[in-house]
Amino acid sequence: MTPRRALLTGHFSTVGDVEVLHQVQTRLDAVGMPYAVTPFSQHRVKSDPSWVPADALDPSEFTHLFVICGPYAPDYPAEYPWIFGRFRHCTQIGVNLTMVAPLESCNPFDALIERDSDRSVRPDLSFLTDAPRVPVVGLCLVQSQREYGNRQQHDVAARRLRDVIRSTGAAIVELDTALPRSMNHAGIGTPEEFESICARLDAVVTTRLHGTVLALKCGVPVVAVDAIRGGDKVTRQTRLLGWPESYVLDETPDETLAGALRRCLTPQMRQSARTCAAGARDMLADYDAAFLATLDAAADPSRRPPMPPRRGWPSRLAARYRRWKRRWIPSRRAGMGPDAHS
Repeated sequence: MTPRRALLTGHFSTVGDVEVLHQVQTRLDAVGMPYAVTPFSQHRVKSDPSWVPADALDPSEFTHLFVICGPYAPDYPAEYPWIFGRFRHCTQIGVNLTMVAPLESCNPFDALIERDSDRSVRPDLSFLTDAPRVPVVGLCLVQSQREYGNRQQHDVAARRLRDVIRSTGAAIVELDTALPRSMNHAGIGTPEEFESICARLDAVVTTRLHGTVLALKCGVPVVAVDAIRGGDKVTRQTRLLGWPESYVLDETPDETLAGALRRCLTPQMRQSARTCAAGARDMLADYDAAFLATLDAAADPSRRPPMPPRRGWPSRLAARYRRWKRRWIPSRRAGMGPDAHS
């Protein structure tokens, strides 16, 4: 008699799918039934190192086929023959499925605990999963800034900083300070929206000056990364503020940045961020007087540079195209809108 062994399959294309998969795995572990996992679409096998491709499995070694989570349609056996054809002999069990067609016309399962069908509806099984909480880190990046020419390393920064955050086990929330909303790849449209999101984060990693100062203003620790070779305005601002977790990208290894992020996730650094913000406000105490004094400044047109000769419309059109290309092409390649200045 073949020992009982299960094959677990499904779409496994969302976090909810995977949570329900974990529910089935937990219960099979409890009863001591071994199993293997393979998704419907074999290109998803790489999503988890424990998953295996169906063609690497010997169907004769399996007695049960669990089809887990998501919709189930009548054409699935024909669409996924490497699952439903090769393992046809197994006891087939449906778990947490939405049965698209009426059960009278489509129910190939020997046992079915559906999520919903024309006979019943149950709560989704992800309600039973206790997913451990991880830190939530905002990532706020500059794209291209022509003013810095070949000194800028924004593409390198985007790649490295995402890897750094993932190495700490934190979740990433994309932030963007660009306006208007149509040019903000995170869909943020006002300062109030940005700060309301920022204030709820555990930390921020950013290459933006305003990503740095707005995080600190909200009392959120920040890993400020200057993506300009040799350092520029981000470095100058953090030095002035006395914020310690500030780094120049081309001078700092990833391990150092990861260590900085881990420190920023501690309660002590959250208090340090509040203290830093209070110090910044103290430094700006004389701003009102300085601003009012500017209103009495006398105009001196001789200080202005001479205006260049007015160009004809073909030259103006060409210049506008060059500006559009400089702003839009790199950002489209990165899947984002054009950049705005900090």
